[in-house]
Amino acid sequence: MSTPPVPQGMQDDLLNQVANQLHSIAIHVLRRARVTDRQSGLTPERLSLLSILAYSGPKSISELAAIEMVSLPAITRIVNYLEGLGLVTRDRKSDDGRVVRVTATKKGLGLMEEGRRRRVEHVAEELSALKGLELMVVAEATRLLERIDERYVEPAERAQAN
Repeated sequence: MSTPPVPQGMQDDLLNQVANQLHSIAIHVLRRARVTDRQSGLTPERLSLLSILAYSGPKSISELAAIEMVSLPAITRIVNYLEGLGLVTRDRKSDDGRVVRVTATKKGLGLMEEGRRRRVEHVAEELSALKGLELMVVAEATRLLERIDERYVEPAERAQAN
């Protein structure tokens, strides 16, 4: 598999070459790892919403619709389905009864963690082709990428993740 060239209209310099390669390989690795998601029994849309709740905490229906970039009725249908399976619960905010907060249940958290384990095992299996120094180079690259990622994590999310 080869990386496509830097998109037209972009300067073909080292920064854009690395960005292009990272974009391409990340898509391919995650696409292959996504195959393990079928074992959850949920559609990608349902897994995506449950993942938001499991790893970012409770959200309102409106927040979920904005994050997933879909309509309120679409989010409501997904929440209804997940609630029927016991994977999420809904609560009304005490200070504003109109706002419904959706939270992943213990069962939902368990399903997501099991799925994450399967994905990480899949990626680790692919990485097992690397040896010694090669794996150390990838480890250092992920550390550097985490530094970039930290710039985009909200302070509240950062505190929740720790």
